[in-house]
Amino acid sequence: MNSARSLAYLLLPRLVQGFPLERLIRITGRRAVYPFYHLVSDEEVPHVKYLYTIRDTKTFLNDLEFLLKYYRPVGIIDILSSIKNRKPLTGNTFLLSFDDGLREFHDIAAPILLKKGIPAVCFLNSGFVDNEGLFYRYKASLLIGRLRETAGNSHLQKTIQDWFRDHQLPYTPGFEGLLQVSWEKRRILDELAVLLDYNFREYLKRYRPYMDSGEIRSLISQGFSFGAHSIDHPEYRFIPEQEQFRQTSVSIRELEEKFDLKLRLFSFPFTDFGVKQQLFDALFDPSNPLADLTFGGAGLKNDSVLRNIQRIPFEGTGLTANQILSTEYVYFVIKSIFGKNLIRR
Repeated sequence: MNSARSLAYLLLPRLVQGFPLERLIRITGRRAVYPFYHLVSDEEVPHVKYLYTIRDTKTFLNDLEFLLKYYRPVGIIDILSSIKNRKPLTGNTFLLSFDDGLREFHDIAAPILLKKGIPAVCFLNSGFVDNEGLFYRYKASLLIGRLRETAGNSHLQKTIQDWFRDHQLPYTPGFEGLLQVSWEKRRILDELAVLLDYNFREYLKRYRPYMDSGEIRSLISQGFSFGAHSIDHPEYRFIPEQEQFRQTSVSIRELEEKFDLKLRLFSFPFTDFGVKQQLFDALFDPSNPLADLTFGGAGLKNDSVLRNIQRIPFEGTGLTANQILSTEYVYFVIKSIFGKNLIRR
């Protein structure tokens, strides 16, 4: 979340409580919303524990009830048809999506959505399906947990302190400096794991953070849609354009072939901030299209690329669905005053 959005979420939630959502929808004309999550769980999840706050099942159910009160759930086919025909869907609508292809989507979220008749799209990292790999930020979260467990070992702490210094990372009691490790330098997390005698492969085998192919195929047969989320989750604004294209095209193609996907969908990992028009031109080239739709995470915002849809994060805070959406709508109005509601590529 950028600094302006962070400030909005700090200041606006209390102020927007008196704004009826129906009025905000009418004022903005934004009748479609795209909430997204990563996972829903009532248990502590070690690989996300130090990254962001997740929704438990009760909060998730409250979110859904609130959405169903004001919006009609739609599927990805409805969205694609609306964009192709340049014809807005009738009424207030929402499309739900989940990033990273985590096991909890299969185990917890999907059964709830099936009962309520709510479609959803799940985006997969092609390199992590079947627990063949682990997102580097998830590794960082696991290692922070391990470091806190070993805080009483003075000899090891000296070694760890030296490691942080050698890699120019801040050394603090909570070891949050590990969250500064970038995708480009992700290999150093494997080095630290060796120092700590921590086995990521064993964690993948024991915890199974990601869905396997059988679970994905089962969900497809039940009507859920799937798309790509890059190969191994880099932050696009920090990688070369050639690597952006490789991460996108390879993950879309591999998942399309593996699961016989009928639509080529893609959500940008982290954010689509800084992604240039050239990549979208390549993805949506009429003579050889590589994608049907792509998704960002900038909140309630317009995009100069019509086939790139901006979604609203519904986790990471303790706010209710009402507070999140009202904040997004009021922030949208404020940005309109300054002409900041359109992402220009």
